[in-house]
Amino acid sequence: MSEDLDLSVAITANNLRKVYPGNPPVVALKSASLKIADNEFFTLLGPSGCGKTTLLRLIAGFEDITDGELILYGNNISNLPPEIRPVNTVFQHYSLFPHMSILENVAFGLRRLGTAKLQAEQIAQEMLELVHLGDYGSRMPNQLSGGQQQRVALARALAPQPKVLLLDEPLSALDLKLRQAMRSELKRLQRETGITFVFVTHDQEEALSMSDRIAVMSSGEIQQIGTPDEIYERPANRFVADFIGDANFYDAVVNTTSENNINYEIHGGQILQSPIIEGITVGDKVTLILRPEKIAFVDNKVKNTLLGKVSEIAYLGNTTDYVISLSDDLTMKVRAENHFDGEPIANIGESVNLAIDPKAMRVLSA
Repeated sequence: MSEDLDLSVAITANNLRKVYPGNPPVVALKSASLKIADNEFFTLLGPSGCGKTTLLRLIAGFEDITDGELILYGNNISNLPPEIRPVNTVFQHYSLFPHMSILENVAFGLRRLGTAKLQAEQIAQEMLELVHLGDYGSRMPNQLSGGQQQRVALARALAPQPKVLLLDEPLSALDLKLRQAMRSELKRLQRETGITFVFVTHDQEEALSMSDRIAVMSSGEIQQIGTPDEIYERPANRFVADFIGDANFYDAVVNTTSENNINYEIHGGQILQSPIIEGITVGDKVTLILRPEKIAFVDNKVKNTLLGKVSEIAYLGNTTDYVISLSDDLTMKVRAENHFDGEPIANIGESVNLAIDPKAMRVLSA
């Protein structure tokens, strides 16, 4: 037991590293460090091959740690076998036993832990109630929909009351409507049980909608950890900004500075402005990040406005994406809410003015 045990921290990863032998060896995880709070919905987010599932499997004990240490509620579990760790895992594939009823499936893990049959069935029934399947205990898995089977898998994982529940892309096999419904269900379950959830996904919308905090990963490294709004509004680097939602990127040079503002020159000589940023001086090369939904069409060219021509339109239902040509080889993507009549704000070939709120622009060192 650690002398400085902090009960508010569920998981501490210190410089975790995973290397698979080979010629050459494959470095799946490069010195990952993080802290996950007790009763937190924490998401590992990134593209395929980024190391997020590897990190989850190290926490579960399914993979051996090459270097570093893993602390669970103050106890070093780096070398503990998976069956001794107080964690459970829900996988993408439900793996329900087809010959057992739903109630028997949920009670199975409890029985293996030595829980008496009646008590195990009582707990299993409570878990089914928790996932809104209280009347389904006598049914067989093949009598349930995909979404219902996923809820049974969740109930089975929650039944032994693990300290941490690991979820490895559990919604990816469901269709869009079911995935959206299960997002709310998972967040509700996490709140009601008080169990720490560690969720793995490549879906940015899933991560943003459910998580208390997110770790964005790429190439075996953690790029940024923060709340959903921090990750989206204040990305630490270009990868995070590009992976989370849509963004326009522009290479720029600091043109002039004043007491309150910085002026940037982008390709073609157009000027954009942001509030003053400490450490940025005239001549510095930077990358400007502009989210499409934070750019507005305006009638007249005013301060911090760009002139362009509509080159593409993509209707998306509640919004429309416009691609605006600012010059022969420079474009800007703009996302706008649709009018009640569905008519576009501008048509292809039409000249438009785009207003940029200086506070909405993010600036990264080049």
